[in-house]
Amino acid sequence: MVLRPARTAALALALALLASAGPASAVVVERVVAVVGDEAILFTQLRKRGEPFLRLIGKQVPAGAQRAAAESQMYRDLLQKMVEEELQEQAAAKSKIVVTAEEIDGAIRTLATQQGQSVSDLVRTVEAKSGISEVDYRDEVRRQVLEGKMLSLRVKGRLRITEEEIKSAYQRALREERERREYRPAWVVLRILPGSSSQAIGEREALAADIAARARAGEDFAELVRRFSDDSGTRERGGDLGFRAPQRSPAAVSGRKPVLARELEEVIMPLEPDEVTAPVRYGDALVVVKLLSRQASRFTDLESARPEMMQRLQNELLLREKQAWLEDLKRRMHVDVRL
Repeated sequence: MVLRPARTAALALALALLASAGPASAVVVERVVAVVGDEAILFTQLRKRGEPFLRLIGKQVPAGAQRAAAESQMYRDLLQKMVEEELQEQAAAKSKIVVTAEEIDGAIRTLATQQGQSVSDLVRTVEAKSGISEVDYRDEVRRQVLEGKMLSLRVKGRLRITEEEIKSAYQRALREERERREYRPAWVVLRILPGSSSQAIGEREALAADIAARARAGEDFAELVRRFSDDSGTRERGGDLGFRAPQRSPAAVSGRKPVLARELEEVIMPLEPDEVTAPVRYGDALVVVKLLSRQASRFTDLESARPEMMQRLQNELLLREKQAWLEDLKRRMHVDVRL
């Protein structure tokens, strides 16, 4: 097995220490955690790359078994990333693809501009937040640039996006965004008393269907609420439930905004403002919901969103190509993970 100079030196030092130690001496020998082709990934390298993540885990995860599990999972995930990076490095070496210092400088300048910072401020921010030195940060950027160059070479001439794909991506983006936008519903609630006969339940169902039909025909929903709703908490304000956050939105996850039950949210989510649901069974009641308003979308039309959709589709294509490329490299190259 042929190792790079730095790695060869580390292993040679460990072996020399082992050879010079007496029978009773305790010697720590460098540990190989993965072999990729003819290159070894050492535990010291893995531990050094994992230092920023360890600090983050230390701040966020309680000490004990939970923290130990988080650290173990972090090391496994990071080692997988390092294996993939080594595969890319070796493929790039065979193709004689290199990243120059000027390309690294240019990439860092672009990142700084995107974040409204100077290069020096960006480097200081990265170091303060993650503890990564400027040298290590430049090496991380170098790996990203190298990956980009290798992927560009792989997809050269095949990065074609159709109009149909752009339209589909736009519709998908609208659906995804809707799941994060706050909305304001109102409802009519018709209680079904425990032990009600099938005839009584049928009568409530018929009334709920009639209310939905009348609301859809343009009748004042608030008046229908005040006349028929059994929910005293919202009846006098026309059934208005106030603004709610979708279940999967950041505001809901953080608890900053109230949510509706999932079964109600699912029937409300497809609605446009002023549209009304069919009657929905909810616990011991039938409800009819009207969407009063929804937080405005950041998308205005397809044309204004076209550049973003193009970028999204290109990123998706590159990600698929990256996964296919890495799987191909793993099949053609010896990979032995020992962690």
